[in-house]
Amino acid sequence: MNCSVAIQFLPMDATTDDATCDAVDAVIAYIDSTGIDYFVGPFETAIEGDYETCMEILKNCQLVGAKAGCKHMMCYAKINYRPDGDVMSTDRKVGKYHPGDPEFAEKSGEAA
Repeated sequence: MNCSVAIQFLPMDATTDDATCDAVDAVIAYIDSTGIDYFVGPFETAIEGDYETCMEILKNCQLVGAKAGCKHMMCYAKINYRPDGDVMSTDRKVGKYHPGDPEFAEKSGEAA
């Protein structure tokens, strides 16, 4: 896994909290449908995989938002990329803060 991207999708024309959540939920549902590893946080969603896949997903987040009814949106991204190696996983970064969460359960052969 040579890339991770933190994506913050903001529907600028949402007029209620429910409308904001609906648009963001559509984007997260799209990310989930890709099968890529991801972690939803309160302000952004982190995805992990190969560079090309992550960039395609990042691009499509805006298209999914538009299809969900957004006419004006902002998408902020933080991209971590190592062309010749692996980036640190979300599990490695935050798993220790989520003891007992099966999302962060130690995987066989992986050090805690």
